[in-house]
Amino acid sequence: MDTVKWLAKAMLLYQLFHFSFSLSLDAITPHHSLRDGDVVISRGNTFVLGFFSPANSRYRYVGIWHYQVSIQTVVWVANRENPINETSGTLSISSQGNLVLYHKNYTIPLWSTNSTLTHSNNSTARLLDTGNLVLVQNEITYWQSFDYPTNTMLPFMKVGLNLSTGVDRFLTPWKSPNDPGIGNFTYKLDSTGFPQLFLYKGLAKFWRAGSWTGQRWVGIPEMRRSPIFNYSFVYNDEEISASGDIKDASVITRMIANETGEMQRFLWNHQNQRWVTIWSAPKEECDFYGHCGPNSNRDQTQVDKLECSCLPGFEPKSPETWSLRDWSAGCARRANASICKHGEGFVKVAAVKIPDTAVANADMGLGLKQCQRKCLRNCSCMAYASAFSESNGGTGCLTWHGDLLDINTYRDAGQDLFIRVDAVVLGRQRGPSLSSTTNPTHLEDSLNGTSAALPVFNLGTTAVATNNFSPDNRLGQGGFGPVYKIVSGIAGGIVYLHQDSRLRIIHTDLKASNILLDAQMNPKISDFGLAKIFGGDQVEADTKRVVGTYGYMSPEYAMQGHFSIKSDVYSFGVEVSMAGWPGPTARPKYGRVLVLLLEILTGRRNNGHYPDSPTSNLIGHVWELWKNDKAMEIVDSSLGGDLPSAEVLRCLQIGLLCVQESATDRPKMSAVVAMLGNDASLPSPKQPAFFINRSGQGDERGSSQGTGSINIVTLTMPHAR
Repeated sequence: MDTVKWLAKAMLLYQLFHFSFSLSLDAITPHHSLRDGDVVISRGNTFVLGFFSPANSRYRYVGIWHYQVSIQTVVWVANRENPINETSGTLSISSQGNLVLYHKNYTIPLWSTNSTLTHSNNSTARLLDTGNLVLVQNEITYWQSFDYPTNTMLPFMKVGLNLSTGVDRFLTPWKSPNDPGIGNFTYKLDSTGFPQLFLYKGLAKFWRAGSWTGQRWVGIPEMRRSPIFNYSFVYNDEEISASGDIKDASVITRMIANETGEMQRFLWNHQNQRWVTIWSAPKEECDFYGHCGPNSNRDQTQVDKLECSCLPGFEPKSPETWSLRDWSAGCARRANASICKHGEGFVKVAAVKIPDTAVANADMGLGLKQCQRKCLRNCSCMAYASAFSESNGGTGCLTWHGDLLDINTYRDAGQDLFIRVDAVVLGRQRGPSLSSTTNPTHLEDSLNGTSAALPVFNLGTTAVATNNFSPDNRLGQGGFGPVYKIVSGIAGGIVYLHQDSRLRIIHTDLKASNILLDAQMNPKISDFGLAKIFGGDQVEADTKRVVGTYGYMSPEYAMQGHFSIKSDVYSFGVEVSMAGWPGPTARPKYGRVLVLLLEILTGRRNNGHYPDSPTSNLIGHVWELWKNDKAMEIVDSSLGGDLPSAEVLRCLQIGLLCVQESATDRPKMSAVVAMLGNDASLPSPKQPAFFINRSGQGDERGSSQGTGSINIVTLTMPHAR
């Protein structure tokens, strides 16, 4: 026979033999007390109540331990701070009906249930098969050990607050394996703000299990894979509590808070007769509360990156200490970031343990969309999330109005957190997204007629784009009417394609019809069928087959088949630029929204005809007016006369810088974003490309003489099928 099994059986036989020669009770009554050496055994033979001494200790305590486990495993202690130094202890029902612990020569009890009972001589203390010791009168429970746990949480036990009685249930570890006195840690449900589970060291937060998602605790990803347990959370006017039970009654399990500050879950292995650890936390120092500092994130999915990283829109508060892997200072909002009514929005950080909810505001009557609107309206709101993200598709609203603390990203758990960011960061995050969402709204889907110089949108489409003409989306008020935000994120998307993506991508066909809007009116750069992919440090290449849209292709690409990141800059200059029309109170700030610059301001298409202009296209028309200090004349009169000229002229100047004839003269997209984020002076633009006058001659500064090699290319104009 296996030695381990033989010893286990011998120990179990010893316990049965020992209990058979001591008094075994099923209850303590006014007529039957429990003396040291006697035991109370639950009716199903699962738990034992009696006197015990810890290993290497001579002190005696009243405790509860597993009956069918060969290794004595104590799960509850009554007199943990008042041990008895000999074997004279007696646990009995007092004249007041309470359960009390005495030992010889003492008239004051060492421990008592200290309950208020209606009758003094009708109490009974019973040990249930759950391990719960209850004090009852006339089948009414007046006290139970499950309300006063020590270091162990058993199935069906609760932690949390009974709002009716004021009882707060929490775990505290033993001081040491030899001393069941109260240790220095506390595992409890903190109801401050929005409830969450914490492990405290003294009064300091040590480790956070997080808030309830509707199915589990967000900071314990292992709960998603449990085939053994059922978990529940009660949150109402009477109780805020967490509990768990087992799906198989034959399973013996326990969770403890140990003396070193670790939560551990054990299963009893019947075959090998030993406890097996199946979960523990915190596992390492980086799991400690706030390890990465405020406004930062510990991403467990990126093993090849730094342990901690700043949230979107934030940067290390102390770059010096951050470089030394000291994360304690955390991160702060980027310098010069404008997040109050300047085109800001939210970036989703997925699969995270959401920030400490003790400082969160909870509104359980709101859904996620309503939560977003609530947060956006309040400039102090830094982030939002669903309260119960895994309940009925997400219910309740949590908002944070200060630093965001203790965030972790998991591989296959967590929930979505939405961080408030400025327009620049928002553009970089949104822009690269492809148009794979359901029911995208195309910019030209609502054309009333194909012959219009610009798309004419119907009332329904315009109402959706402006959130039913919400004042929050208003840019300014003109004589004709208010100007609203239809585009955001395009410039940042191009920056991502050019420099932030792992592979450098040149779109080559940027235009309004290739910008789609999803159901939330977020822009998506689409139609990558003509895109060119570069690797490494490559920034330019040549082709003999030029494919694109007339009026939007850069000259070097259209005429010579040469394309680069500056080709997209040209298309952007024709079609899209940053504008800042926030109104008089916010001038001269820029970077609020993206608008279709030349076409919107003029009300004309670049590839149209201009009989009233000496040039043949929109760029040439704008250039002529710019040279003659008449640039404001391009503004469509239907926009009204109250547009801020300084902002309009700055946008035009940036647009003209992007369409300069020489690719080397055009700024990079990252430089364009920077221009729009400050008030620094701008260089004067040079002659734009494709500036052809009615006589067929280019501007004399753009003409050249002499011979040179000719690169023969094929120009293809794509058409929709």
